[in-house]
Amino acid sequence: MRFLATLHRWWGVAFCLLFAMWFASGIVMHFVPFPARSERAATSELKSPGSDAELIEYDQWTVAGDFDYDRPLFRYALNDAAGTEIYVSSRSGKVVLTTTRSVRAANYLGSIPHWIYPTPLRHHAKAWLELVWWLSLLGTIGAALGVIIGIAKLAVAIRDKARPYQGLQAWHHALGLIFAPFILMWIFSGFLSLSDPWALKSLHTLDFPPLDTHPLLRTCVIVALCLYGFAFSLTGFVLAWRRVRMSL
Repeated sequence: MRFLATLHRWWGVAFCLLFAMWFASGIVMHFVPFPARSERAATSELKSPGSDAELIEYDQWTVAGDFDYDRPLFRYALNDAAGTEIYVSSRSGKVVLTTTRSVRAANYLGSIPHWIYPTPLRHHAKAWLELVWWLSLLGTIGAALGVIIGIAKLAVAIRDKARPYQGLQAWHHALGLIFAPFILMWIFSGFLSLSDPWALKSLHTLDFPPLDTHPLLRTCVIVALCLYGFAFSLTGFVLAWRRVRMSL
């Protein structure tokens, strides 16, 4: 058990900040999702006097394979108050994507860090997929180690009729056991999301009855759980780092 505790401690230093980022960015991307491909006919707005156009192969918003058929793309900056940018397929002549400044800014705090989606990395689809796959798998293992240790500590505490931890460690232990099903489900379902088809997608997005028919309730649950996960991950990092520093 001491070996598992040491392993979990180092895992916490390596992954808790990553977990915190995943939870925080998950809140943002729930409200402002990544710009999705949407085809429509080109209109006269592209020929307005204030619009600028350039021919690109890809950028942050069009790096995914969904746009491979359309490359190269014409990117029109309308220079309007919303900072609208429109992408037109050079193959079909149709508008395939529209973004605004606020959506792009929100995604730099949401989907891009959440998916580890910087353009140079995402352009190499296989490398990106393997990186996210391994991070998700290792994160799942680290969380599972925490559950095993937490249950073992609880069993010893019940046997000895004593508290297993004090202070911040006690909160981390108790909340970890209470929310362990959510933590493991959320991280593991994120790991599974990298495969297609994704049979357990609803577990990661909480898109199942009765939440799918009550959007406000679903939003409240998602935000509350992500805030909990964010705080829990930060406390885990603090506790792990304290112990690591003491052992050095």
